[in-house]
Amino acid sequence: MLFKRISRSSPEQMFIVVKNVSGSTMTAGYSCVFDVATNIDGVSVSQADTVDLGAFAGIVDADIANGSYGLCQVYGYRASAYIYSSTGSSAAGDLLATTNGEWGLTPGSTSGTAKAFAFLMAAISGSTSSQYHTTATVFVRAL
Repeated sequence: MLFKRISRSSPEQMFIVVKNVSGSTMTAGYSCVFDVATNIDGVSVSQADTVDLGAFAGIVDADIANGSYGLCQVYGYRASAYIYSSTGSSAAGDLLATTNGEWGLTPGSTSGTAKAFAFLMAAISGSTSSQYHTTATVFVRAL
């Protein structure tokens, strides 16, 4: 794990080293999950699908080519994360969860008792399309 040096003027962040086994480049800001089907080693990550939605690893810090290693943010403030949303706006504090077949996190209701892996730090506005992709400011808590 990599821990950022303590600084009063910038938010704390934590990162882990991961290996991209998704078959394509992972872009900075994408969410990823630990591979629980083929490469069960606690390092390999891929895009979420129906069997591993709860295996959230974190958010890719910088582009990672397929088969390469890179950093994945597991805790702290992130200015830009990929969000997959539906019509309507989402408010600051809305919980974020992994989405089947998507590289983004999906805003949900703030109610409920389940732990979310991240939450929105700032509101995002709605779109006229039924589903859309955007980036948002988030706080990650995948630990």
